[in-house]
Amino acid sequence: MNQSKYKLNRIVLNLPYLLLLLLGTFYLFNFTSYIFYYQEKSSLFLLTFSYLQEHLNQPGGFLIYLGELQEAFYYYPLLGAVLVVLEICAITFVLGKIGSVLTGRRLYFVSFIIGALLFYLQTNYQYQAINNLGILIHLLLFLGVITSKPKSRWGAVIILPLIYFLFGSFSYLLLGMLSVYFLLERKWLVLAFSWLSVGICFWLGKEFLFYQTTSSLLVFPFSVTAIGGQVILFGVTALIVLFVPILAKIKVKSIDRLKIRQMKFAELSPFLIILLLTVVVSLRIDIKSQHYFHAEKLFYEQKYDELIRFNSVEPTNNKLTLFINNVALAETGRLGDSLFKFRQSNDGTTLFLKWENIGQYLRFGGYYYYAIGVVNEAQRWVYEYTVIYGYTPETLKMLIKTELIKGNYQTAEKYITILGQSLFYKNQARDFRNFLNDDVAVLSDNELGRKRQQDTKLDFFVKSDEPWLNLLPVLDADPNNPIALQYKLSWLMLQKDMKGIVELLPAMEQAGLKKIPKNVEEAVVTYKLLNIGEIPELKQLKIDPQTEQRFQRYYQIYQQNQSNKRKAQIALRDFADTYWYYVFFN
Repeated sequence: MNQSKYKLNRIVLNLPYLLLLLLGTFYLFNFTSYIFYYQEKSSLFLLTFSYLQEHLNQPGGFLIYLGELQEAFYYYPLLGAVLVVLEICAITFVLGKIGSVLTGRRLYFVSFIIGALLFYLQTNYQYQAINNLGILIHLLLFLGVITSKPKSRWGAVIILPLIYFLFGSFSYLLLGMLSVYFLLERKWLVLAFSWLSVGICFWLGKEFLFYQTTSSLLVFPFSVTAIGGQVILFGVTALIVLFVPILAKIKVKSIDRLKIRQMKFAELSPFLIILLLTVVVSLRIDIKSQHYFHAEKLFYEQKYDELIRFNSVEPTNNKLTLFINNVALAETGRLGDSLFKFRQSNDGTTLFLKWENIGQYLRFGGYYYYAIGVVNEAQRWVYEYTVIYGYTPETLKMLIKTELIKGNYQTAEKYITILGQSLFYKNQARDFRNFLNDDVAVLSDNELGRKRQQDTKLDFFVKSDEPWLNLLPVLDADPNNPIALQYKLSWLMLQKDMKGIVELLPAMEQAGLKKIPKNVEEAVVTYKLLNIGEIPELKQLKIDPQTEQRFQRYYQIYQQNQSNKRKAQIALRDFADTYWYYVFFN
């Protein structure tokens, strides 16, 4: 009887870990899988010794290396969710074990509070793997110290400088926990030597070994960005972990005696914490981030039709999402037809990105130039991103494409070799290698061949601050460039320049357009029916009479409601995707 009761208690006490693992994995995979997409795409882990060496040039670099290794496996979001929750469960378990060693009682309440806080922190997409990884490693090291023989604890003091070198500022967690522990144990000599060894190591590194600033040596690899800006919450969590040796010894008799159906409150508390965590994170589901990263994923996969459909069903105000959606429209030849099906900014920031040393802008800004055939400029944007932020899977693939398009096969081979040294992009590197030194293969490829033919041969100074001006030399060099023409027409529509649009009608005809794009035609009809000016004579392109009828109906409704703008907007909502609606209400 006692044995079966003991087994039942063991099952009940271990059940919270299983619940946390299952519920945590389910939540992260189903509601925040974009976290793993974002972090996996933010760096490129390479399986080379030189890549490891690059991470050993300053204290904490090895932890960054381990974090990037973990994030590389986020290529599979389910695996990423399992890894993250396993780490949090391991942290919770080790904290409980530390409590058992120090007091003979498992720290159920404190350990699951810390686990819940770490899980909550993890729901921010910028919260990187190094944080939980760093905490787990140092908790394991602390557990190793307190379970070792007293004389062996001097070994921990001796290797503290090595731990600082490997894990940087995260080693302060171990140093702090050891300091609290040695204070409680009155081990003054060991405590003094712990701080002395780290202090000497830091001074030697600063003066002779590492070419880094004092602040960098003190703080790296911790950063506010790497914890998603959650400074207060992360700080509170770290402090609770730091004072675990003290918290383990605190025993509140009234709470300790509290039981619910023969189960102590301390043993029941993990279930209550998991229940509360479930409620809190359910309220934290970030629909906007889900939308943005799903759109980005579709864009990188070149699923342009699916991206356009997704943004039609789930409208967004995010300018970067609208920018890549416009690139997708241009690449599929629908920018002039569907521009106003989506929210647009009259300053052009949904059509073009100005040059800024901001990660997302540098990553995406070049795709406008790639679309219109200014391959050198597209390459410059992605290269500058690489210089500042390092290689990522998508930036490296873009570098490879642009070098293949330009015929720079030697440089392309260098980048392909780097991509082939990654964990999960070897097959793509192999596919790119088939194009090396083979112009016929490049020209036969649907994307690379088309971009090589469109690539402008005219040298000109690119105006990064006024990207619309770069359309002029591109169209001067090739008036039949269909994507550049779409962009110019779209820019003129955003500027409400109907005269400029009408003047481009012959160029549209010359470029081989069989029909005037819908939104462009709406601008032409407005110009014609309001008698603003003359329409040039065209041989093939004709204005659809139905478009004229639609404008007359629109204008009639507008005149009936023009005294009340809000009322007019409601009455004309069926025309919300037209140039007319944009002109009158933007």
